[in-house]
Amino acid sequence: MPQTHTRLIALLCSLLLPVSAWASLVRWTGKIPGSLQGYGGSAEQLAALTGDGILIYAHAAQPIQLPTFTPAKRGKFYSAAVVLPVPSHTVAALLSDYSGYTQLFPTLKSAKILEQRQHISQVKYRIHIPTPIPVLNFKEDVVLQHQRTDNSIETLVIDAPIPYGTGKIEWFALSAHQTLVTVTHWGDLAQPKGFLFRTILNALPDAKLGLPAGTNAFILEALQRKFKSTTPQALPAGEVPAPELSASQMNKIRQISQKSQEPVSFILPAYQVSYGAQQEVLRFSSSYQYYAQPASKLKPWLEPQAYQRLFPRQIKKVHIQQPSARQLDANYKISVGLGVIQIPFDFKLRFQAQNGLEQQFQAVGGDLRYMQGGIQILPQAEGSLLNVTSAMNIDAQAPFLLRAMRSMPYHELLPALGGNTVLTLKIQQKIK
Repeated sequence: MPQTHTRLIALLCSLLLPVSAWASLVRWTGKIPGSLQGYGGSAEQLAALTGDGILIYAHAAQPIQLPTFTPAKRGKFYSAAVVLPVPSHTVAALLSDYSGYTQLFPTLKSAKILEQRQHISQVKYRIHIPTPIPVLNFKEDVVLQHQRTDNSIETLVIDAPIPYGTGKIEWFALSAHQTLVTVTHWGDLAQPKGFLFRTILNALPDAKLGLPAGTNAFILEALQRKFKSTTPQALPAGEVPAPELSASQMNKIRQISQKSQEPVSFILPAYQVSYGAQQEVLRFSSSYQYYAQPASKLKPWLEPQAYQRLFPRQIKKVHIQQPSARQLDANYKISVGLGVIQIPFDFKLRFQAQNGLEQQFQAVGGDLRYMQGGIQILPQAEGSLLNVTSAMNIDAQAPFLLRAMRSMPYHELLPALGGNTVLTLKIQQKIK
């Protein structure tokens, strides 16, 4: 979809954590919501909904108080879950070895324990993400304080360009050789520090909408790749994958999204997709957003022209052609400004109407060759669910500025997830 530029910037932002100083150990009692809230405290129920991918969801807005600021702020915690095929003690040992995070997370180059007392540790991490564009090279430090409990690690941001934040990783034994791992976090994106970080968010303020989901997905994707080995499934031509959900699970998704006013998203396992004689591996993300409005109010947002109304600062021009009765080809002229740098993109998508409530799309040229997905309205007894599914890959022949994003870790899945999130929340802002 034409929101790919925001997805790529969301990936940059979610991985950039500069730091300028560190402090002594901070005594505090975290009031981070448990990931099992809304699931009756049942790890099994959450694991069943998560399936064989990654599940991401938000909690309702609440007051947030940390020892690093006063007065209390109001915000939403984001949670994510994944099921790993290993015993819980294996997960606990890995996550409790902070120095070993350099072998787990691809952006971390060093981890130094600054101070440690019983179950509390303050750690300085060095983050380095080289890119072909020197101005976008990341080589920064961040200091976090970790607090270990029986089945969790709570974390407090001590100093970073997102200066106020906290989070928690939990693990729950499902069986002798299966563990549910969850991460819950909040970060204050209203007061970023660091020139590059501020420049990116000022140029693309919508990127803030996708950062919480992207941060959680980055952490759990690292764990998933550590412990899982999968073979991509072949995706039949013309199909858009979707998570397998029962009626009760769909109702749970509606309840979560309605309460949080945020999407519930799934990062699906890898699929092998045919592009002519070539095979491409794609990672689809599928997001469900609840709206109080009926399906008739959402239908205009299925149209290709709607994206310019959602993103007028970035989409400068849209040219529409109709190759057949059910198809529309949209050529999007996009320009993204990062300070003095203007980055132009040319995206060409073919939209295929499935019925009055569903559109599928696929790249048919332009600067992004591998992109496809679909948008579907699901009427509910009250209100509607909008399901957005998408995947994209940046190929080796893409323009230089796009191709540079291939150096970012997990570039094949995080931009699509961020794009889905931003799109559904921008629609929510427009129809209120």
